[in-house]
Amino acid sequence: MTGSGHISRAQQLVQVAARDIEQDCTDYQCLQGLMQSLYEQLLLRNCEQIELLNQQILVLIDFISTRATRRRKILAAFAIPAAAGNQGIINLLCTLPDSAQLLARWSQLEGFVRETKALNERNGKLLAMHNEIIQQILGGQQAEQVYSPQYY
Repeated sequence: MTGSGHISRAQQLVQVAARDIEQDCTDYQCLQGLMQSLYEQLLLRNCEQIELLNQQILVLIDFISTRATRRRKILAAFAIPAAAGNQGIINLLCTLPDSAQLLARWSQLEGFVRETKALNERNGKLLAMHNEIIQQILGGQQAEQVYSPQYY
């Protein structure tokens, strides 16, 4: 392979990473909407909707995970260690002509990730609270059975 062919391949890889970042921004925004809907359905205890939303969330998470894995492979192709993390992606994006716009999108993506994690934690706390209430109710019923008259 010639030097120019290698550069072309390298630029292709960087462009794939840039497209993946763009798609991740879109998917994280969708994921946030789904997580907000999930919270509302959890409050309503609407099991059917919760299951449907969970399936949609899992599909998006799978897509996002696949792209994150691809980014790690692209970083590896440039001999950028995975430990470099965000700085590795930043260095990679700086090689493209529209790097300022791409860096802004990367920064937006980082914000979407933080916001989505916060929504997920909120949903998790609500689930934990529901579970605790159910355990208290069930525990209370079991305690009543222990102290109620037994008819054999």
